[in-house]
Amino acid sequence: MIRTWLPHAVALLALLLCARLALWQVERAEEKEQRLAQWQNASTLELGSDQAPERFARVSARGRFDPEKHVLLDNQIRNNHPGVHVFTPFHVQGSSTIYMVNRGWQPWERDARQAPRFRTPQDPITITARASDAPRVGLQIGEAAPLDPDNWPNLMTYYDTERIREALGDRVAEDVLLLDPDHPAHLSGDAWPRVNMGPERHIGYAFQWVSIGLAIFLIWLILTIRKFRQR
Repeated sequence: MIRTWLPHAVALLALLLCARLALWQVERAEEKEQRLAQWQNASTLELGSDQAPERFARVSARGRFDPEKHVLLDNQIRNNHPGVHVFTPFHVQGSSTIYMVNRGWQPWERDARQAPRFRTPQDPITITARASDAPRVGLQIGEAAPLDPDNWPNLMTYYDTERIREALGDRVAEDVLLLDPDHPAHLSGDAWPRVNMGPERHIGYAFQWVSIGLAIFLIWLILTIRKFRQR
């Protein structure tokens, strides 16, 4: 009895899995479309109070960079070369909030004895940027290691706001600022990607899962009809 129904059960589970994965890709496409719309229609804000900017808001702020306490986010690839994204604390004038500003990519080899070297403005400066969620990874294995508050810069495998607050204080904002690529303090000049994968690719993946599900259904149907005729 089990041998009779087992192939049907496997086929049904495979069809359900394909359907779920296809729907998940459609949901991801809708999320990306919303993200692109938010980026396009974001408001403009001048930072100078403790009011948190909305997601992807265009912001400008007057203040100072901390010239030493950089956080280097590891495993950032640019043109097939390994490197880091440099996050520098920015003290906003007239506010107690500290924003971690992503200043872009810098090369860094794991076997290098020294951290990347770059210049950081020390005088008061005006920055223009995009407010954004803190970077995150799809699959995180383990936790971010504590930062060393006495030795800078610090290398992080995963961006962790709580770890950064332990080293820099509770005034560090939850959001980060993506420095405009044409700003002099930006390190690489690369434009910020609005999404890591466009909605059309998610729709393409959804179509692939539907096609796989259809192929499984046709194979199941043909084999079932053939077995019925044999009986």
